[in-house]
Amino acid sequence: MKLPSVRSVIALVLVLTLLLTGCSGGVDFPGYFGALAGYLGLTEGDPLVEEPWTATPFEDIEYVQPDMDAYQASLDACLEAAEGNSFSALIDAIWDFNDAYSDFYTAYAVSYIHYCADLTDETWEDAYNFCEANTSAVDAGLDELYHALAVCAYRDRLETEEYFGEDFFDDYEGDSVWDDTFLSLMEEQSALESQYYDLSTKALDVAYYSEEFFTGYGQEMAQLLVDLVAKRQEIAAYAGYDNYLDFAYDFLYYRDFTPEDADVLLRGIQDELIDLYRQVDDSDVWDLGYRSCSSAKTQAYVMNTAESIGGVVQEAYELMNDYGLCDIKYSPNKYDSSFEIFLSSYGEPFVFLNPTGRLGDQLTFAHEFGHFCNDYASGGSGAGIDVAEIFSQGMEYLSLCVGGANEDLERYKLADGLATTVEQAAYADFEHRIYRLEGDDLTLENVQAVYAQVCRDYGFGSWRDPRDFVLITHFFTSPVYVISYVVSNDAAFQLYQREKASEGQGLALYVDSLDTLESTFLAFIQETGLESPFTEGHMASVRESLESVLD
Repeated sequence: MKLPSVRSVIALVLVLTLLLTGCSGGVDFPGYFGALAGYLGLTEGDPLVEEPWTATPFEDIEYVQPDMDAYQASLDACLEAAEGNSFSALIDAIWDFNDAYSDFYTAYAVSYIHYCADLTDETWEDAYNFCEANTSAVDAGLDELYHALAVCAYRDRLETEEYFGEDFFDDYEGDSVWDDTFLSLMEEQSALESQYYDLSTKALDVAYYSEEFFTGYGQEMAQLLVDLVAKRQEIAAYAGYDNYLDFAYDFLYYRDFTPEDADVLLRGIQDELIDLYRQVDDSDVWDLGYRSCSSAKTQAYVMNTAESIGGVVQEAYELMNDYGLCDIKYSPNKYDSSFEIFLSSYGEPFVFLNPTGRLGDQLTFAHEFGHFCNDYASGGSGAGIDVAEIFSQGMEYLSLCVGGANEDLERYKLADGLATTVEQAAYADFEHRIYRLEGDDLTLENVQAVYAQVCRDYGFGSWRDPRDFVLITHFFTSPVYVISYVVSNDAAFQLYQREKASEGQGLALYVDSLDTLESTFLAFIQETGLESPFTEGHMASVRESLESVLD
């Protein structure tokens, strides 16, 4: 689904903030907010822009629990206006709904940031759970609105470049899948997903990666995944899909490649990269990752990268740093993960990281900062997840060229890039296999057996516990997402190859693409002139390039 490249009256949030995507005093960032205005098609003096956007420090952003009755009222007003005889009244109603939708997902994001910062804080856990429990209803409302607009008398005017764009409502003709049954199924899925966070909190009391963990909370998590797979298969069937993989690729992620395309890529990775992966896995390159690295050094690395690239990337870093739009402090109570999220009501991205105190933190922070830059440059990225991950992983690779990295960090990153390709391919393969288990075949024992086989197929070392799939958060909360890391890492590595071959070439392509409106992976690859990872023989060229450094 291509995002309208226009002053879409609700594109800022309604298409962009599926999560994972007031003024205050302070310095205005004309580059950023100019980009935001340009993205929406707004110009200085436009009557819809009452005052210039200014940044809000994160510490000044308060959580306001969403008023679901008010949200429903704004939706009802839109639906009524869609049947009325005033186009201007409809546009006003859509703007009001936009605000309500944006406020909901901003509250969701704020609660998620605070909850992840301290998993033991019950106040933030309750706030997050409230938002999580209402996401299906909110998205169902959006879907209902789109279906109403698809049949309203003003559809032709709404599908002009001034608003939603040509053919925007084609996918919303006919009956909506978001009926009461589908909504109930999605809410049941959300409740199961919340259980994973609850188990993760409880697991803080036992030693990480210990036998106590795997036979206790880990076993509960494993059964939870089985329950989630079953529920998601039920969701896909109700939505009219043959299987959940097709549902996820199409309905959730709007991918322009299929699970079968991905299967071919996964086989290519097994054929070309496993032997090199095993060699690297047994080498001393991973010792480099255990070198200590303070938070100050991690931040300095990303700052140097941003200053070296300059322009919009440097502006993004200054916004993030000056307005406290990142949390990279260590805490034992923090969620053991990293992410970037967009605060849509404020037009600001935010980076979250729980550092390990090791060298790899520099690359992890660079990764999330790449997402930040994409959101910054585009006013809230309209890129699909497969495209968005190119900017995060691309920042990691390109930081090696401009961030002051030494040969050790470069060697470590290329090893890490190889591991990313192989391990995320293994995780994607695992998901493909377990979502193809049906009926009586979908059991805890079979899911565990599938993962053990995947570990063997992809050359995982003997140190890996074949029960550690319960530690992969994406399986529980972002199903069928991890294939994005595989395809995007390939494209990001091509940026690095271009930069090494001709200084400035990879960086120029990266910066020029930050504000892309192309939402699907293969379309973006074609737009930028990169090579598709699905091309026959492509993985052999990747192996040769990696061997030239890692050998």
